[in-house]
Amino acid sequence: MKGRKSLKIATSAIALAALATTAGAVDWSTELGDHSGVDLRVQVIQDPFIDSLKEISPTFEGVTGASVTIEGFGYDPLHEKQILGCSQSDDQYDVLFVDGIWIGEFVEAGCVEPVEDRVAAEDPEIMAMDDYIESFAGQAVWEGKLQCLPIAGYWHMLHYRTDLFEEAGLEVPKTFDELMAAAKFFAESPDHPDVAGMAMNFQRGSPAGQQFFEWIYSAGGKPWESNYPGSEDAYADQTPLFNSPKAVEMIQFFKDMVPYGPPGVEQFAWDDRANAFTQGKVAMINNWSVRTPLFSDPKISKVKDVFDVALFPHAEGATAVPPVGGWVMCINQHSGKKDAAWDYMKWFAHPDTHKTFVLAGGPPSRHSAMQDPEIIAAQPWVPTLYESAKLAWQELRPRHAYTFEMIDALGFEVNRAITGEATPQEAMDAANETITRMLKRAGYIE
Repeated sequence: MKGRKSLKIATSAIALAALATTAGAVDWSTELGDHSGVDLRVQVIQDPFIDSLKEISPTFEGVTGASVTIEGFGYDPLHEKQILGCSQSDDQYDVLFVDGIWIGEFVEAGCVEPVEDRVAAEDPEIMAMDDYIESFAGQAVWEGKLQCLPIAGYWHMLHYRTDLFEEAGLEVPKTFDELMAAAKFFAESPDHPDVAGMAMNFQRGSPAGQQFFEWIYSAGGKPWESNYPGSEDAYADQTPLFNSPKAVEMIQFFKDMVPYGPPGVEQFAWDDRANAFTQGKVAMINNWSVRTPLFSDPKISKVKDVFDVALFPHAEGATAVPPVGGWVMCINQHSGKKDAAWDYMKWFAHPDTHKTFVLAGGPPSRHSAMQDPEIIAAQPWVPTLYESAKLAWQELRPRHAYTFEMIDALGFEVNRAITGEATPQEAMDAANETITRMLKRAGYIE
């Protein structure tokens, strides 16, 4: 069937290099090349870890003689800029941070140079590929080949105000019903009139579309026929199920949560959700782990000593399937500095560098980092994050060439239901029809 991709990792460089989970100290002065005079340009998402990336990169500069220029962009602008640059064979950037769900689109468009052969040629103790957490590592693989390095994994956790829950004598929610009850309680509490119950991503387009995929598995549903946790081939049958009873029930749940959110929550996206929690304006958020360190930052956070994390909630009778996402590091196919780009990636991905990156506030993506006592002491939420990572499903969201368009179309309809422009059933019927046409046009379904 046209468009179907094999995502099995067994023949990839992950398997070829899976010989060691940790690596010893490396003499980078002999391991890396001399790149004096090279200005290596890195294009990255403007997520919180960009500061950690900038903080540690001078070490690479000192060893290799290269200069590293790091430029960050917002989510949608980054995708637009990268795809446009690819179509024009632009060599402005050498290293690209690509969302794991864009990988199919970028590979099929010829935007990235696969790293499988480069990984296989390296000392496996330096690459330590089997140390990457499985639920995220697979997002760097497409067409059975390792395309990039999985260096910045995110997982969702429920973030909540410990002071408010303790004061109210409430248990941390485990189910959707308990979550809604807690959100209602705090939103209506006269003791904290300026605190809403929960902030969620409801903004039209990518935010609302991605939130659907983040919740559907824990709701006991699935986005298309063959995509469910443990599926041997999530892409075998992509018949859309966006208007299934489970999906419609979940959208109704989103709509019912709106009154317990802060004003304007119908237009909230990632930064709005996180900022509301940082400023102490909500009791709970479901949030990507990359932002968790910000809530402990005394310079910006009003909740630094009064929050904790828990597993992602689930519907009654279902199990928690925490969302997984994040960024893979790729070589720009059109770069003229590929060897320098690879040296930077190899150095950055090494477990020792990765630990330094995490301690600077970056997201942990390796088993070794998740179990490191120094990291756990600095980031006490990591054990819950590790538990979430082990429960996650790597095919959380579609990763083929129509991913961006598909999520945007879905988010348009989800927002229509949330704002009352359509009923949940009407909105999801429309979403299912639109996405079905899209996938048929692409040849992904008959």
